[in-house]
Amino acid sequence: MALNNLNDNDRRKGLEKARQVRKKRAEIKEQLKKGKTNIRSLFKNQKLIADYISNMKVISLISAIPGNGRVNALKILKELKISPNKKIGGLGRNQKKNFYNFFKIT
Repeated sequence: MALNNLNDNDRRKGLEKARQVRKKRAEIKEQLKKGKTNIRSLFKNQKLIADYISNMKVISLISAIPGNGRVNALKILKELKISPNKKIGGLGRNQKKNFYNFFKIT
């Protein structure tokens, strides 16, 4: 599979879009850490999930919840039988069901 050679303008647009996505993910994690939002409200917004959350690693999302550090997040993932490298969008049907049940997401 050959890579497309992008011109400078297309490359800048791609880099800018990637920067905006990273910034939004950081904002989401910061809001979780400060308690301004909770995980249930994040998963009610389908556009937010599709654009930003689906490509976040599960461990980084769980670690951002107040009272959960990386160690506790790893324990939760082990209990839910989810790999620490898994992204939200890559969860299987049973993993997603267990994740939603654990965090009481409807």
